[in-house]
Amino acid sequence: MKLDQYQWSHNPRGIHNTQAFLKINHARYVQAHLGWIKLVAGGNEYLGDIAQLNANGVTPIIRLYNPKFGTSPVPPGQIELVRQYIQAGARWFEFYNEPNLQFEWPDDQHPDYNDQAGSVAPMMDHWLQWAEQVIQMGGYPAFPALSETVGHSDDVTSWINVLMRYLAKTYYDRFRAVADNGLWVATHPYFYNHFYQEAGHPKVPRQPDDENGAEGGWHFEYPYDPITQSDDPGRSVLGASASAPNGDPIGLAGMGYAFMQRFKELFGGVGVPVIGTEGGITPVPVRGSLTQLDARFPGYNWRSHGEATLACFNWIATQAPPWMFGLALWKENDYWGDPDSEGKGAKEQLAAVQRLTDAPPVLKTVPSLAVLDGVGSAALITPTVPGPGPMHGTPDFHCLFMSADLNPDWFFDSAHVYWDRYQPALLTTLDLLGQFPANKSLAITLITTPAQRLALLKTIEDHAPNVFIDVITADSAEAIAAAFQLRVANGKRFQ
Repeated sequence: MKLDQYQWSHNPRGIHNTQAFLKINHARYVQAHLGWIKLVAGGNEYLGDIAQLNANGVTPIIRLYNPKFGTSPVPPGQIELVRQYIQAGARWFEFYNEPNLQFEWPDDQHPDYNDQAGSVAPMMDHWLQWAEQVIQMGGYPAFPALSETVGHSDDVTSWINVLMRYLAKTYYDRFRAVADNGLWVATHPYFYNHFYQEAGHPKVPRQPDDENGAEGGWHFEYPYDPITQSDDPGRSVLGASASAPNGDPIGLAGMGYAFMQRFKELFGGVGVPVIGTEGGITPVPVRGSLTQLDARFPGYNWRSHGEATLACFNWIATQAPPWMFGLALWKENDYWGDPDSEGKGAKEQLAAVQRLTDAPPVLKTVPSLAVLDGVGSAALITPTVPGPGPMHGTPDFHCLFMSADLNPDWFFDSAHVYWDRYQPALLTTLDLLGQFPANKSLAITLITTPAQRLALLKTIEDHAPNVFIDVITADSAEAIAAAFQLRVANGKRFQ
């Protein structure tokens, strides 16, 4: 597939809808000359809008909402909804949303890029299956949008590295096939005041009252802009610099740069579309105030926010990398001054809406670039993945392993009903994991104490990274018995 073969409006301007189920206002999108609408949908409520959106030159992006989804597989009913939206004329779809944030996980699960067995593997396994299904139906699947945050478990640069390397190690050929048949990347670029317009010199910015969105000299390439590079030479989206040891992708195209860097290195990729499915210059302005979160750059006010918003879309169309297709601003009720979610007093329509209304859009010309050109370094490491292959549905083998600090009699005394029903094989040493054939899958029910849990998970990952791990963490016979009794009562082999 080539980059210019994706079907879309070629207009980078977009907006994110207020929330699922709310009726959309087509006149607004035509008024502001929009080319994208990100629709969070609860179900089929927007099926009847797709044809009109396309006719108006507004390309829909569909995310079917799943609260606190964690690493769950896509529900069968959602696949059927995707099919219906594709038949209605939609092509662009998202699945997981900001999986590096606890908010998107069940309360008893915690995302951690260091936890391959519990976080990384199941999410990428399920995502890849979903992406292949979307492609088979004629749609374009999005690589999950990560929250562009910095912290221990949610650090976005660590997440993108771990996810891409897992795909390279485990699914090199399958991921390349997805990339070459409709993959795109969803990002959430809330880029604050990481932009400026030159005042006659690349390192001298205009002040907010002097900015003009219709004129040139704008810089949205953070962290590769002249001011940032002067302040912190060598700062990049993934590489370490003096002031950004983990990299810094907090710009309009930052996560796009990050993905493409790993895509090229690992898979021989050239580029797939990148769309900011929520984001923008944030927080939205308040009249009479100046917002300046990063003191290296000028702040923005009510008027200049509108100028910069217009300018960012023009920059995407004319100066951004060819893979940058657009941005859906967060979100419609903020920009049009709708009442908030509790129905309280209406807010004021932002100046950006009128600025977009008054200026015709600049369309993006996309070059005919092949998505893939080369093989990437991962082609050399894929065959060395030890142990069994990934699990799809029911495992070919099911084993049970207990940590050494537990008494094996506990299991046979307290969980014989589970044993009788599911008949797992008793595994006495984890050294045997590498002996399972690569064309078969394996699930391990791991019974461990809290003290041994992390060490055992690490050992399993090292010996057989594709193993599905079903963990029971307990330090008493009673707790183990209760866990297995609940599974039998619910008819669940795995929790």
